[in-house]
Amino acid sequence: MNIDTSLLREKFLIQEKTTHQGDNALKINCPSTRMPINLQSGALPKETYIIRSYNMHSGTRMVAKIIHDYEKNGPIMSRAIALDWAELWDTSLSTYERRHNKNRWIAIYNKGTLIFSAGDHHSFLDVIEKCDALNNGDYEKSIKMAEKAFLQAGKDTKITCDSTVALVSILGKKDGRCSMVLRGPSKTTTFNYSLKPLDKTEQINVPQGLSTAADFLEGVQLAYMIGLNTEKLNKGIILKYSDEEKQMVKARERLKELEAQIDSMESRYKVRYRPERPNFEILIAETEKYAKDTMLTDDDNESYID
Repeated sequence: MNIDTSLLREKFLIQEKTTHQGDNALKINCPSTRMPINLQSGALPKETYIIRSYNMHSGTRMVAKIIHDYEKNGPIMSRAIALDWAELWDTSLSTYERRHNKNRWIAIYNKGTLIFSAGDHHSFLDVIEKCDALNNGDYEKSIKMAEKAFLQAGKDTKITCDSTVALVSILGKKDGRCSMVLRGPSKTTTFNYSLKPLDKTEQINVPQGLSTAADFLEGVQLAYMIGLNTEKLNKGIILKYSDEEKQMVKARERLKELEAQIDSMESRYKVRYRPERPNFEILIAETEKYAKDTMLTDDDNESYID
């Protein structure tokens, strides 16, 4: 099965047009990632899912889990025994994420209907996905339809969406490529990796190829957090032996796990990076240097994922 999908970072702003209400006027910021996936085997009907999440790596890793389950067990929606979505989500989470990522959530849609969610996502996302299904993926029409829905509820609103591509994945059994936009503390860079089997008789494990993209996305996020909090520790903004410092220790352990998973992928395939494989330790050092020259406060957090 071939996969061609993109991960978007989205931020919706829902703002009431009327100004007479002052501070009571509706204003909602709704950040999310969005990743569609089309699954089809042979002549079987195509199944399309939309995966939304708070973190880029969480959504990407969940998509990889869904692909793996589909390849192993076939079409999902027509099964006599329903897929255990909660278990699939749980197995996609690391020990670090369960313990330290309190903002994690996932929402999965099929034909505009929410079929699974975990954690707290904004109900507006359910509205926009229902509208999008009715408009065959035309986002502009979907936003206008959502505005009409708010108007019918007594709220005259303007909805805008800031959207950027974070990941493009094209993966098949004989070759594949994942391209990513990595947002650092002071600059945004791009890189990609391509895969080919070591032997012509072998095939690429598509879920693993996509999971590696999730590993890079998570690794960059952790490197940013470690570098930022290291300088906070140096400046006394966070304290030694505090929960924040303990999280840094666990984050470094998680980085080692991610690097081992990436190394495992490299041992299985011919891998080419352009320009080069991201070095998490260098990213930590760059973020720490950036933080030294910046006025940090206790309110500064992992803005990378917002």
